[in-house]
Amino acid sequence: MEAPAVLYHYTSLDTLAMILHNRTIRFSRLDKVDDPQEQRSADSQNLGKMKLVSCWTSSDEESIPMWREYAGAECGVRIQMKSYPFKQYSVSNDSLNMLSSEAVLKALGGSFDGLHLPLEDFWDKNYHFFETARDREILHEVEYTNDESLLFPKVINTFGNGGLVADLNALGVHKTTAWSYQKEWRYILTAVPIGIDSVINGRLDQIVRANDVILDKCDPGIPPYYDLVISDEAFSSMKIVSSPKMTPGNRVILNTLIEKYAPGIEVAESSIELS
Repeated sequence: MEAPAVLYHYTSLDTLAMILHNRTIRFSRLDKVDDPQEQRSADSQNLGKMKLVSCWTSSDEESIPMWREYAGAECGVRIQMKSYPFKQYSVSNDSLNMLSSEAVLKALGGSFDGLHLPLEDFWDKNYHFFETARDREILHEVEYTNDESLLFPKVINTFGNGGLVADLNALGVHKTTAWSYQKEWRYILTAVPIGIDSVINGRLDQIVRANDVILDKCDPGIPPYYDLVISDEAFSSMKIVSSPKMTPGNRVILNTLIEKYAPGIEVAESSIELS
């Protein structure tokens, strides 16, 4: 299905303050989201820690359950933002000089303009994200199902030489039908437990470590969250709806945040009345 033109995100005033102040959207690991079963595959307990998501909805109608679950009826907001709202990056000439290996070029998508993430962030890390490359899709529609083979997919495969590979594409894109009212779309980052420097230099010890991660022998070492920068265009076109029972004090906080960090952004009242 084609992605909607805009998506919506229910959140607290506290989180809105950080979004406006930092101009970023936070991605959280699957083991930190509201549905605890999402982190589990049929053959690993670790691999959910390698998927980071930011959860949105395509429904333009306000949802009472989502107000209550994610924002709060008295102290939250619903953010409207264009799909694919993130800043794009190019790789500097200095960095390109370090990427002389043809294998590395292919591994990163073979292109160094319009990247979803700044490649330089991962030189000295022990991980990077597949979605750094511009040819990797970052936005996915959640499929609702009660099929356990989809909810708990088998993701590990073995090569003839005994090597292992984990296909993480099936993780983070299915939820049980009980959540279907959310009409959820997700921005997804897929971590690889090997740093860019290790890829460039072909460090065998890091490949061994990646196999140990797949087999649950060690923690992947992926941070619990990662923040992506919002583009100027997406930030300026953002719209906000205040929660249905927002208190006078919280309205003062909301107005102050808008005046300080995002003057001119449209703020509307909720269309829902709650007693």
